Amino acid sequence: MYSPVTHIFSQHDHDAVRFHIEDTAALTVSPFWTPGWPDELEIALLDAVFTARAPYGGPGNGVRRVLSRWRAYRSLELHRREHLDDIGALANFQTCPEDLAEILGNRQRVSGNSTTKADAAARAAATLIALGVRTAADLDDHGDRRRAVTAITGVGFKTWECALFLVGRRTPDAIRYLVAFISDAVGREVDLSEASGLLGAAAETLGSETVVLEHAAWRYRRRFPLPASPALPVPLSEVG
Repeated sequence: MYSPVTHIFSQHDHDAVRFHIEDTAALTVSPFWTPGWPDELEIALLDAVFTARAPYGGPGNGVRRVLSRWRAYRSLELHRREHLDDIGALANFQTCPEDLAEILGNRQRVSGNSTTKADAAARAAATLIALGVRTAADLDDHGDRRRAVTAITGVGFKTWECALFLVGRRTPDAIRYLVAFISDAVGREVDLSEASGLLGAAAETLGSETVVLEHAAWRYRRRFPLPASPALPVPLSEVG
């Protein structure tokens, strides 16, 4: 998040935000202290699909194990390690999703049990490619893309929002969650500029990048309903 306005914050607000982070999304307990996957749409899409109703886990289990196995597979395929940013590699499994499930070591099924998450991820990748999206730089919250992807069984609106967030796109709802996180912390409703400033100050105090703290805070706050709020200013579409 970015704010064009410089605020002077009270020590009370600084402390309140820090305490709230420690209570809800501390580095010692949250697996989400990462910047997401800004240049890796393959990983972001898998993360978003497999996170639904599943523990994120550590390197050897949960969603992170799925991501690690895909990295290992793609590294062998590419004969070198690089950013995994071509979802054509996932779309290739649209006709054989059971092979993708085998590679990922995960046959978890989507809500409703109609198909596997591997199938949903492959279908989402193929759908995005048909709509002109192949890399993280191509992805945005365009209405046609949103409607097409969220119509896929197992890929709802929250999954779509997650993929966007992980590649660095901030939708209006994502920003509202971050503003709500800071409002919860200080005990009053804050605006976008103040929330952005307090997040940045907290990140500096904690020795973290702001984008990393945003990710941890957003993952926590999106577990709860999005509160009603006045219309925000023109929403941010990029981190920074």
